[in-house]
Amino acid sequence: MYIAFGNRVLDSKDIKNIIEENTEFKVIKDMSKGSKREDIVAFNLSVSIDILNEEIEESININELDEDSLFDEYMASTEELGFELEEYLPEDSIIDFKAYKWEPSDNDIKAVLVMANEELGYNKLKDVMRRLLTQVE
Repeated sequence: MYIAFGNRVLDSKDIKNIIEENTEFKVIKDMSKGSKREDIVAFNLSVSIDILNEEIEESININELDEDSLFDEYMASTEELGFELEEYLPEDSIIDFKAYKWEPSDNDIKAVLVMANEELGYNKLKDVMRRLLTQVE
């Protein structure tokens, strides 16, 4: 889908490729159309638990955590990785990123990324994130 991005047009497929080639995230679905806006790029993403375990084990022994604590660690680590996406995205972009679900059957954590041109502002980005999270939950 083509997105109005400042004074230029981006293809959400190009952003998808950047994410998949440079990060550990897999794009499950392009949610840009579901944002009901022409200036938002949005994706439903997943990251493998195995990758998160490697990250977490650098500072914590996973075997000592109960399920609730492990869930919290997975969500926090996913969001840390999510905000690192910014370095691969266009310089004039702003993002919001939320991890929302641990999916043991897929062995991954699901998340939503919303990206827009910085001119749009964080408040509008947060509104779009709230709407998209209701679509995926």
